[in-house]
Amino acid sequence: MIRKLVVVLLTGIMCLIGITSALAITYNEVPMFRTMVAAGELPPIGERVPEEPFIVGPGVLNSEEWLDWEVGKCGGTVRLIALGSECHEMFLALGMTILRAPDQSTKDPAPGIVSAYSADADYKTFTFTIRKGLKWSDGVPVTTEDVRFLFEEIYLDKEITEVLPIILQAQGMPTEELGKLEVIDDYTFKITFDKPYGWFINELASWIPDYTKLFQPSHYLKKFHAKYTPMEKIQPYLEKEELDTWQELVALKEMNHWEMVNQRYALGVPTLTPWIPVEIETDHFFYERNPYYWKVDIAGNQLPYFDRVEAYSVQELEALNMKIIAGELDIVTSYAQLQNMSLYEANKEKGNYRIVITGSINSPEMLFLNQDYEYDKEDSVWQKIVGDAEKRGKFGRALALAIDSEDINNNLYFGMFDMPEITPAEFDPEEAGRLFDEIGMGKFDSEGFRLGPDGKKFDFVISVAAHMPDIIPMTELLKEYLDDVGIRTTIDQMGIRLYDQRKIANQMMASVIWNDGPIWPSGISVDYLPLHKGPWAPECWKYYTSQGKFGRKPPEYLQEFFDIHDARKEYPAESKEGEELYRELQNWFAENYVMIWVIGEVKMPTIVSKTIGNVVKDGYPFDRACDYGMEQLFFKE
Repeated sequence: MIRKLVVVLLTGIMCLIGITSALAITYNEVPMFRTMVAAGELPPIGERVPEEPFIVGPGVLNSEEWLDWEVGKCGGTVRLIALGSECHEMFLALGMTILRAPDQSTKDPAPGIVSAYSADADYKTFTFTIRKGLKWSDGVPVTTEDVRFLFEEIYLDKEITEVLPIILQAQGMPTEELGKLEVIDDYTFKITFDKPYGWFINELASWIPDYTKLFQPSHYLKKFHAKYTPMEKIQPYLEKEELDTWQELVALKEMNHWEMVNQRYALGVPTLTPWIPVEIETDHFFYERNPYYWKVDIAGNQLPYFDRVEAYSVQELEALNMKIIAGELDIVTSYAQLQNMSLYEANKEKGNYRIVITGSINSPEMLFLNQDYEYDKEDSVWQKIVGDAEKRGKFGRALALAIDSEDINNNLYFGMFDMPEITPAEFDPEEAGRLFDEIGMGKFDSEGFRLGPDGKKFDFVISVAAHMPDIIPMTELLKEYLDDVGIRTTIDQMGIRLYDQRKIANQMMASVIWNDGPIWPSGISVDYLPLHKGPWAPECWKYYTSQGKFGRKPPEYLQEFFDIHDARKEYPAESKEGEELYRELQNWFAENYVMIWVIGEVKMPTIVSKTIGNVVKDGYPFDRACDYGMEQLFFKE
C-alpha cells in the first residue's frame, strides 16, 4: 500500500461549525459562578477558558443525523445511579479525549485538548499544540511541562511505573519502546515512534485511554515527588495514605478518569474533566462543574450545562429499577435492560421519563472456539478438528448452522436484535449434520450423540461465567441446538475469577462472552484479540506479545490474523487503508470460525428524564450518547 501524506493540522473546532474566530464570541457567565466572580474569588469566564476554546454546536459531539442540537441552559443537578461503586455513566462523562470525532467514530478527529496536531507521511512522528490558556481545574495553565514531567519523571521511573501505557508504545505493542518526546516550546511537543503507528490517532480520539496518558498536572504531582519536594513535606501524605514510599504516592495520585469517578484520593486532584469530584463515599458520589472547563457552546455558554452530578449507590438491580419507575433518576444507560421494558413502559408517565432505544458499543455474547486448546497434546481430536483447514471451516460452519439465532432473539431479546452478519445467520440443522458427517463425525453412540473423528466419545465443553445476565440463558439455548444435531454439549459454569484464571491458563475448549464489536472498525476497541474476551488462541497471543519467548508459535492460518492486525496498526483505523484492512479482518473471521456470532446487533433502552434536552433520537447506533457527551445535556425547565 502507498502511504499518503497525512495533514491533520487543524486550528480549532470552529471550522466544523462555521465559526472562524473564538474572539467573535461574547461569553456568558455561568449563573453558579456569578457571585464568586463578583467577589473576586474566581476570574471572569473570558479568563477561565482557552484563547481558542473547543466550541460545541450541531454535529460536533453527535452527528446531525441523530441529534437536533440546541443551545441549552446552565444549571441543575443531574441524578445518576451507581451499582456498588460503579457509576458507568460518569466513567464515560469524565473520559475527555485529546482528539474528538462525533459519535464513536475516530475518523478525521478534530483537536480536543490540543488546538492542532499533525502526523508525518509515515505515521512515525506526531506534533501537538496545546490550546493556549487551557487550565487545570484549579486554574493553573496546562503546558508542555505537564507532558515532560509525565514522560521523564513518571513513565521512565520503573519504581513508579511498572507497566508503560500501551498506547505510547509503537503499534500498541508492550515489547516496543516508549515513544520519544521532544518539547518544542511551552505549548508544542512531538512524539516519535520507531515504527509506523497511524493507530495512535484513533487511540487519542478514544475515551478509553483518555487525556491522562499524555497530560498530568505536574504542579500537583511534584508535591509528592522527592526530586521536587523535601521528604519532610511528603511524609504526612505517606502517613495519611498508609504508604511506604514517595514513588507509591506519586503512582497513587497519577490517575485516569476511571479512578476519578469513585476513588477518595481523587478529591483535590486537578483535572480537565467537565465535573470534578467533591464528595466520594461508599454510598454516594457528588461532582460539581469545573470552573475552568475548556468547552463552550456556539452562544458563548461555558459547558457543562449541568452544575452538579450526584450518584447514589444501590447493591441490586431491583433497587435500581424501583428508582427508575419512581422518577428518581435522570439518566440510566448501563443498567437499563431490555427484559424490563414492560416495567419501564408501564411507569414512564408516572416517572416522567422517556425510553430511547439505541444500538450499543457492545455486541451480544459470542461463541469462542479455542484454537490452542490441547495444542501440546499428541493426537488431540480437538486439534484435528480446529487445526485442519478443511475440518476447521466445516466444523465452525456446522456449529453456526445448528444455532437458531431467531429463536435466541425471540426468547432473550424480544425480537429486537439483528441477525449475525460475519458468520452464518441461517438455521439449517440438516446442512449442519451433513457437514459434521463430512469431517468424520457421522457415527453415533447409544445415546444418539456423534462420535469424534477418532470414533470415540466427543464432548463439546462450553465454559461460562455470569459476566452478563443473558450469558447463562444463551448458553443453555446453545446446548439445546447442538444436542439436537448430535453434538454432546456440556456447560461448565464457574465464577468470574475462575473463568479469568482458566482463560489465561488455556483450559477452555469453548466459551461464551460479550464483546465490543460495533467499535472495532473505529479502533476504540480491539477485544477481538485472542485473549481479550473469549480465549480463542491464548497461547499464540502469549507468543506474539513476548516475541516468541512464551506460548505457541502460531500456525499459518493464525499467523495470517496477526499479520492483518499488525498492518492495521500502521494506519488510522478509519483511513482508506485502515478500512480496507478491517474488511480483510472480517473476511478472516468469516473463513476461520475462531468465534461465531450467535446473534446480531444489540438494541438497548436508555432511560432519560423528559426534562432533559440534547438527547439523541431513537435508533442511534450506540448506547453511550448520554454519557460520552454528557456536557451538552441540559434541563429544559
